[in-house]
Amino acid sequence: MTPNPAFLTWLDLTSSDREQVRRVLDLFEEQGTVDELGLGTIRDFFSDTLFPGTSTLHTRLRYVLFIPWLYRRLEAQHRRVQDVDAEARDLEIRLIDALKGGGEELGVIGAYAGERLARLPSQAYWSALVRWGLFGPGQGQGWYHRRFARLAAGSRLRPADEAGEPEAPERTWHPQLPEPPDDLLQSVTFQLTAEEAAFLRDRMEAAVPSSLLAFLAREGATDLEQAGWLWEVPEIGQAPERLRELTEMARRFSLHMEGATMLYNLQLAEIRQRRHGDPQGVDQGIIDDYRERLADWAEREAAEAAFDPQALWELALRNRAYFREPVKRFVEGWSEVINQHGAAAVVDSRQLRRLIAQREQALKGPRARVSNPNRLDQWRGGAGLGRLDYRWPNVRQLLVDLHQGLAG
Repeated sequence: MTPNPAFLTWLDLTSSDREQVRRVLDLFEEQGTVDELGLGTIRDFFSDTLFPGTSTLHTRLRYVLFIPWLYRRLEAQHRRVQDVDAEARDLEIRLIDALKGGGEELGVIGAYAGERLARLPSQAYWSALVRWGLFGPGQGQGWYHRRFARLAAGSRLRPADEAGEPEAPERTWHPQLPEPPDDLLQSVTFQLTAEEAAFLRDRMEAAVPSSLLAFLAREGATDLEQAGWLWEVPEIGQAPERLRELTEMARRFSLHMEGATMLYNLQLAEIRQRRHGDPQGVDQGIIDDYRERLADWAEREAAEAAFDPQALWELALRNRAYFREPVKRFVEGWSEVINQHGAAAVVDSRQLRRLIAQREQALKGPRARVSNPNRLDQWRGGAGLGRLDYRWPNVRQLLVDLHQGLAG
């Protein structure tokens, strides 16, 4: 039986409130955000530093042009716009049919939901529009909607300069934004033109120049589709030292902590088996599977140099990031046992079982599966599994789109 999805009731929220709630909800869309052991802050440090502006909600790159094009259409007829929220939504829903009419299938947001679509592309991509400098004011979507009429009319003036003269009206969209295709809302594809791709590459290089995203936008045209992990991209070896260091630490941390999620799930299966018995052998099958997975992981972990949490904390500080003490203590506790007793000892380590149980209880309180029988009964055998990929599958598709456009 699948657990019921959670719902939020929208009471009397301002658009700013709704944006904050949307951002929280977006976290739950992140891969593995089923963040059972509270490693999300470290995951997001690597993701945001390497690929600023991106999200696991992103599917195809041309959306960062579709959205400004649709809003410019509304701005051009702003005197007739009565409800910008509703009319912008209508255009985004029409875009779904236009993409399907153009033969697109992969990455069409709302392809199945249609008019029932809850999270619009603009909500998913707004962080990229701001971070990459496409939306000039650098504010949230709700801010824009509240000021839409004035901004569209060009009546919002910047503060006066030293001579006392007001500056020109504030632009909403980047002045070099390419023109949209004539059939934007009839039949359109995700294929970028060379002009569009060059514009987006230049935006990334200008707005986030020290990121791996900008480097790969410029250099990463080789075998991107074959790179299952970001550290498998051939051009990484030619990246600046800081980016190579970040990528290597991201790789090493992903492997090192993968064993923790496996042990967590193994522990849950063992607890449930002890509590309820296992007449059909379901939990025993899960236990055997996780023991096999942990043995394979231990071989890979043992082939690496010992993980040094202090090196991670120092790297984060050099990149202006700081992690709270509880997550640092958890990672340090995990690493200490492995460095002392070896990765093969993890599967039967009582010390690590206690560490994981205490971590989940600290994060979830009475809802922790290790101590809540009802929550444990809802567990389906895999929670928070998989290596951290730092949004790479999504970023890879964006970069593939970019380089296909640049190639013409």
